[in-house]
Amino acid sequence: MKVLETRASEVTEFDEKLRTFVRDMHETMDDSNGIGLAANQVNSLQRVIAIRIPWQERDQEEGEPSEDKKWWHDKRFTFINPVITKKSGKIKYMEGCLSFPEIFDYVDRAALVTVEAFDEHGKKFEIEADGLMAVCLQHEIDHIDGIVFINRMSRLKAQMIRRKIQKRQPTEAVAAD
Repeated sequence: MKVLETRASEVTEFDEKLRTFVRDMHETMDDSNGIGLAANQVNSLQRVIAIRIPWQERDQEEGEPSEDKKWWHDKRFTFINPVITKKSGKIKYMEGCLSFPEIFDYVDRAALVTVEAFDEHGKKFEIEADGLMAVCLQHEIDHIDGIVFINRMSRLKAQMIRRKIQKRQPTEAVAAD
């Protein structure tokens, strides 16, 4: 968990090695049925994020609001050295995380964000996002800042989850012979 709570370093070289890493991140995210993945989730302390949010109509009974199809649905995004330049509004959204399977909770986020970043070729771009894309961007930027979504929950809930995670992990102490 240490790598997840460490701030990632800025990317300075936009080379083929980086592009291969980005392709691998997208593949890992797809294989895990995730919608976002930060580099430190795959043990690399680089400020790199992969996002792809498939559009699907949601049943109102599932608890999440049904969202209209947006321009960012079903598109692959790579954000390198992303920075949130504007935030507005508030949204409470049920979040989960590939690093913490089976743990979900409502997290307060900004409803609208503007993010500046670079793509894997070093080209700077800016996007404005709302809804699930805004939530996902904030969640993944938190990751590369060394903040896990458990830290966004109430202290009591976070403590309970941390204890649960520790119980799942095999003991690291090995008896010396």
